[in-house]
Amino acid sequence: MPPPGYGSTPPPKRGKGKLAIALVAVGVLAVAAIGFFVVRAVTGGSGGAGSPEAAAEDLAAALEAEDPVAALATMNPDEVEALGDVYESAADRATALGFAPDEDALGGVDLALSGVTYQVDELGPDVSRVTISGGSADISVTRDELGGETDAVVERAAEVDDEEVDRTIEGELADEDLVITSEEGDEVDPFLITVRRDGGWYVSPLFTAAQYAVDSFGLASPDLPPPDAGEGADDPEAAVVELLTGVGEADGPASGDLTAGEAGEVVRSYPGALEELVGRLGDDTSVDVTVETDAAEREAGGMAVTVTRIEGTLSYTDEDGDDRVADVVWDGTCLEVDDHAADDGDATMSDDEERDVASSDFCLTEGWAQTGVDALTVVAIEEDGGWRVDPLATLTDYAADIVPEISADTILRAVDYPELAEPTDSVAAGAAVDVDLNNAGFAVVTVDATAGEPFTVSADLGGDVDDEVQAFLVTPSGEYESAFSLIEPDESGEYLLVVGKDGWSTGTVSVRVSRLVRKDLEVGTAESGGLGQPGDIVEYSVDLDAEHPYELVYNDPDLDYAVIDAEGTALDLVELDEGTAAFTTGDAGTYAVRVDGGLDEVTGSFRVNVVEVEPFVLGNGTSPEATGEIAAPGDIQFIDLTIQGGQEVVVDLTPDDPAFDPVFIVKDPDTDTELRRFNSGGPGQAESVSFTPDETTSWRIEVQGSASTVGTFTLSASQA
Repeated sequence: MPPPGYGSTPPPKRGKGKLAIALVAVGVLAVAAIGFFVVRAVTGGSGGAGSPEAAAEDLAAALEAEDPVAALATMNPDEVEALGDVYESAADRATALGFAPDEDALGGVDLALSGVTYQVDELGPDVSRVTISGGSADISVTRDELGGETDAVVERAAEVDDEEVDRTIEGELADEDLVITSEEGDEVDPFLITVRRDGGWYVSPLFTAAQYAVDSFGLASPDLPPPDAGEGADDPEAAVVELLTGVGEADGPASGDLTAGEAGEVVRSYPGALEELVGRLGDDTSVDVTVETDAAEREAGGMAVTVTRIEGTLSYTDEDGDDRVADVVWDGTCLEVDDHAADDGDATMSDDEERDVASSDFCLTEGWAQTGVDALTVVAIEEDGGWRVDPLATLTDYAADIVPEISADTILRAVDYPELAEPTDSVAAGAAVDVDLNNAGFAVVTVDATAGEPFTVSADLGGDVDDEVQAFLVTPSGEYESAFSLIEPDESGEYLLVVGKDGWSTGTVSVRVSRLVRKDLEVGTAESGGLGQPGDIVEYSVDLDAEHPYELVYNDPDLDYAVIDAEGTALDLVELDEGTAAFTTGDAGTYAVRVDGGLDEVTGSFRVNVVEVEPFVLGNGTSPEATGEIAAPGDIQFIDLTIQGGQEVVVDLTPDDPAFDPVFIVKDPDTDTELRRFNSGGPGQAESVSFTPDETTSWRIEVQGSASTVGTFTLSASQA
């Protein structure tokens, strides 16, 4: 999420050719496929291949033969055996949810390789890069052999793309299709990294991922062979704290010393790459934090260390050479990062000066908790006499919690087709309906629409929920439409309304479908209308001038009123009196005056009018100019000025006599309190003042003579 269409604009089509559709199916099945065979594979052991190229060839042959046992046997056992239970659980879950066929996770997907060639380069002792230098793969997906839910995704993807999809989908993938482009614009051919363990060569997923990062971002090459691990930490909690500090300070060797197993060997092999990656934040990073943890024994061995609090700072120098500080607080549930210039300290923002601050927040929300993740926990193991953090075991524990909680709704949201979920309710025009969201944070409901009868959809989470409601519609013919704009059905039938929120968790959304009646309105002419049932909306079209003030006049204050521009944005309405509100237009064009019953779903008749008003009124309103005279020292002349909210008006006070030095005073007309005084021009020179009130405001302009000077003057007002 957000799936296409969540928000205010219609969703774009997702361009997918037949090959991409096939790959969607492959991707959905991949986790289940691995899960089906890993447990069996890791209990055996092939002894590895005789060479780096042979390891890559064995993996390709296993994939082509759809032999998952053989495929896993080509991979470094120390990297994959810890994940066996997780993969088995993933396979079972995918099958139970209908995303994989029973007893054959790779069912329906066939792969045939041809002309594949390899180039082997030694990166260091026992580590080689095997680059795919040529060849292609023919991919065939037989939809009848897929899981039912996966086939539905393929069908929907084709429908979105306006394609006819055969029951068997054919595609070809050439080696150049797997080429990536680095940040520097260099092309990187597809490759695998192989490692030698106990005399045999294996494909290493961890080394491969690290080398791809190096090639993609232009990071430092590996240091091979890597140094032996250091002593580690004295206890599990210290291992976590010291690793956090090592990574934060871009200390590659220290980070490698505190990382266990094969992952530790990779970090020790790529210390420069880690330092450069962290260094992208800035140079000379230093960490000063206090960390609080709880530790508990883990059934599979080692200790589970939960980080309950982190508080401190990360200091660094950014790319412009400026010193910055990131204040970091983790309270066990939420991470708050306040990144600011080092010399800002604890400065407080004033009304006219803001700190240069960038903030980042992450929380383990209800959505995380319902997947079994309610704390930040890592696994530490004792290795070679010291304690180190084990990333693979940590990943295994998280996956073991999350996989059993995955639902079909979660997968449909993840692949951006939530509309395939079963509708849970039907919403008709009228009163609001409470819709329960599933554990993926969305719901699908049906809406019956009639061609030519426009309607709108509104949705509200209510209460103090800190989240954003999102929604989109799917027409009877399968097209996407925005839900939060006026819907004008071209066809009658059942629409699907997908409504949800940003967060992946349950909740309740109040949804209302409103019938809309359109009418015309002329400025200065009142029109009568009525709301016959809850949820009805009457919308008047009215042509208005650009950058001009108007008043909306209505007789029933219990109803809700809005003025909406051509872009769908509601203008600010400033209530003047009961039944009158002021607003100012932007561009010239047709605006909509919308009347509805609001949250209380009020019904009944009403009258509404839009009245043009002047941007400002000077004196009695007959002229934008006034004249006066200060005939004797101490004389006072005044004139009232009213300016519509949002208008900028310039007032000029011009003396007619070069010896006359006028004083311009702004007063509150109700209390005669002096607000501002202007006298900077000197004899014979004009005073000029600009007014831009947010709301319609009146002032009293008082004119005096400075230093006993006298003379005539002209006071003029104009719209800026």
